[in-house]
Amino acid sequence: MSLKAKVLSGTKWVAFANLFKQILQVLSLVIFARLLSPDDFGLFAILMLFVGFLLLFTDMGTASALIHIDDPDEQLLSSVFYFNLVVGLIFTAILMLLAGPIAAFFDNPALITPLQLVSFNFILVSLGIIQKARYEKALDFKPVTLIESLAVLLGITAGIIAALSGLGVYSLVLQTLMTSLITTLLLWHNAKWRPMWHFDREDIRRIWGYTASLSAFNFVNYFARNADNLLIGKFLGSAALGAYSLGYSIMLYPIQNIARVLLRILFPAFSQIKDDNAKFREAYLKAIFFIGLVSFPLMGGLIVTADQIVSVLFGEKWETLPVILMLLAPVGIIQSIGTTNGSIYMAKGDTSLLLKIGIISSIVTVLFFIPGVMYGVEGVALSYLLSNLVMLYPVFKVSWGLIELKVSEGLRVLAPLLLITLLMDLGVYLLGRSLQGMIGSPLLQLVMMISFGALLYLGLIRVKYGKFSVLLRELKR
Repeated sequence: MSLKAKVLSGTKWVAFANLFKQILQVLSLVIFARLLSPDDFGLFAILMLFVGFLLLFTDMGTASALIHIDDPDEQLLSSVFYFNLVVGLIFTAILMLLAGPIAAFFDNPALITPLQLVSFNFILVSLGIIQKARYEKALDFKPVTLIESLAVLLGITAGIIAALSGLGVYSLVLQTLMTSLITTLLLWHNAKWRPMWHFDREDIRRIWGYTASLSAFNFVNYFARNADNLLIGKFLGSAALGAYSLGYSIMLYPIQNIARVLLRILFPAFSQIKDDNAKFREAYLKAIFFIGLVSFPLMGGLIVTADQIVSVLFGEKWETLPVILMLLAPVGIIQSIGTTNGSIYMAKGDTSLLLKIGIISSIVTVLFFIPGVMYGVEGVALSYLLSNLVMLYPVFKVSWGLIELKVSEGLRVLAPLLLITLLMDLGVYLLGRSLQGMIGSPLLQLVMMISFGALLYLGLIRVKYGKFSVLLRELKR
């Protein structure tokens, strides 16, 4: 099968599985928001702040390195497997020991037991890294996506049952552990590969230059992305953090479910054409166009329907959420494209440059967060938006330069989509204002606004680009 055929096949499977998972995640988010309190969400956000940080180092970038390297041998795979397992065990022990001090830092003893329980996630994840990386390197996404979809379904089901039983934040912990456990078990059951009884430090040294810079970047990037959670949790409390983390999770949907999913397929493909900038550039421009085609209207629509969405889906206890969503939605637009930059650095093998630009971006982000926290969660959300706007040009300038892509050329591809999104927003906003005096039901208002926005957006896309089917065929070429 050709590279193009593998990419198209992988895209179909990942898109199908991701749509399924996205529907599940949205439904579960609404259910959990109804069953749990903002304080429960805040506690879980603090848990995942530390779990997510350590998860960055569970494989130390080894999975990406194995995808980048041509034909890794069995000895290297086995050495990396045992390396990842040891790291997972160490991180479990670290979080167990730090649970008390972390709870003391946030002045919340209720954090201790959930932190200790969720620490076992590191071991569960580390056991399946190599199996998953081998599938992705081969662009064989069908088994992986089916496994992940089933694991998400069973994990969410377990979490909802626990929430209905009154377990509070422990229901979210159970969901996390069950999803990881089922994923790893099914990967082992389905994959033919098993590690040899072999470990050699020289194998780890072979990939250390690539993985060290990538891990350092992940550390810096994670710190910048989560400094807001840390500041809110420390100075504004878990309830405020619960509202912010819910808004942040909604903002991340286009990044997690469109951009990162597509890049999961494209990174192995980019690695195979990394020495041909013309092909790389052409493929990359098509990728960001498709991402913008879907993510721009989603986030743009969120800005003008935030009040109705919160009223219908989450209820009155989330009264601070609409403003947070309006401020974070533009960040989602920027980052849905910005998150693609990492695939350029990794495919090119230039993770040291990725680290340098990441450090600068992180410093700018944190400097904006510090004064923002004085104005509450809305101030933090505004600070996040401003920091992304400030770093927009330099971040794209450096990364796109690696494939000889000018910022102006990339923006010319995206600008029509952004303009169409703004026109859609204007139309939906005006409709919403007129409906407020005519229709009292927020649900009916929301349905009418979404329907009108979708029709307007598709109509404007057709005016600009022609039939949608023709546009998709052009993207496949």
